[in-house]
Amino acid sequence: VVGCPAGTPPHECIYQITSHFQVKDMVQECDVRKQPTCWGNTTNYDGIHLIYAAGHCHAPSCLSMELYNADTGMLLCAHNPVYGKTHEVFDELGFVTIPPCLWGPEDEGLVPPTFLPFNGNLTSIKRNNNTNTHYGEMAMWQMRGVMVNQN
Repeated sequence: VVGCPAGTPPHECIYQITSHFQVKDMVQECDVRKQPTCWGNTTNYDGIHLIYAAGHCHAPSCLSMELYNADTGMLLCAHNPVYGKTHEVFDELGFVTIPPCLWGPEDEGLVPPTFLPFNGNLTSIKRNNNTNTHYGEMAMWQMRGVMVNQN
């Protein structure tokens, strides 16, 4: 991430990274008994129900991350860091948390999963503070889904 010109106020130093990919780019079809990251045989499925998404966002430069279904324009997940304000557990002063997006049963207070076809297009947008030059930024997501057949 290229740093802002000297003298630029920090609140104006925003660098945006955009990534475009398909759902199938996240799926590795192989033997689940031999590789823990495998999805198994996907040929009997049309896509996934997304159940977890967490942007790869490094504190303290991460300002926000958004994941969109590029085919519909629907915002699937938005990350905004939450800064601790007290000395209470999970709200510690000086610490930051970036809560993930979760989908599941409505009776558990969750949003129902969104179907994403394997050929569905996704767009990730990440905004970083670039007051200072730094390396290693990416607009990647850690996600989990359940394979489904819509037919």
